[in-house]
Amino acid sequence: MRALIVLIVLFISHNSASQVNTRRMTSELYRADEYIKYRDKTMSYSLPKDYHGSPYFNDNFVLGNVYKGNELLAEDIPLRYNIFSNEIEVKESLEEGDEDAKPLTKSSEIFVKIDDTIIILVPFNGKDEDGSYFQVLFEGKKINFLKKVTKEYTSPKKASTSITRDLKGAFTDKTTFFLQTKSGKMYELPKAKNKKLLVFGKDKEYLQEFARKNNLNLNKEEDLKKLIVHYDSL
Repeated sequence: MRALIVLIVLFISHNSASQVNTRRMTSELYRADEYIKYRDKTMSYSLPKDYHGSPYFNDNFVLGNVYKGNELLAEDIPLRYNIFSNEIEVKESLEEGDEDAKPLTKSSEIFVKIDDTIIILVPFNGKDEDGSYFQVLFEGKKINFLKKVTKEYTSPKKASTSITRDLKGAFTDKTTFFLQTKSGKMYELPKAKNKKLLVFGKDKEYLQEFARKNNLNLNKEEDLKKLIVHYDSL
């Protein structure tokens, strides 16, 4: 792995969010990290052309916003969510090379909005640095509905015989859904459709009937979201 030297940049003016200068990013936006764990012999900042799938949520950098609570830290700044490495990558401009991108500070107080998707960091055992990024599918009065995508990587394989073919490396997605209480407690939803309702405890039978009446397939993201939005309204 190659060492990374991160320059801590200047603070953001608090006078007006619309006047945010992305070349004067707050020091909270960059994390001084000695190594980039995903920049090894098989990976680079550029999207690899010899792989199936992708390590990213968005393959190319797109303009998005960075927030700390209700405060806008950076507006229209190039962002890319690297799911494989569990990092949000940041550049100062779209014209800047991808190799100059830096990882966003891992802080549960900081979240980003890429297109219409809000991505937050959930700490692990109280530690932000060990936390993981989640997509917010719904933010309710009682609970939030979160989506966690991980990327599993399979190395390329050379053909073992003259009648077989080389196999490219591949990234495959694994998706898990969670409920998050307002106190921050997380509940993983089971994969099996008939077990998902167990998470709702005493409301299980009522929600089961609601799903039946509305012909909801709880293995489909949109149908599961409808159920959770209804539950939150009770």
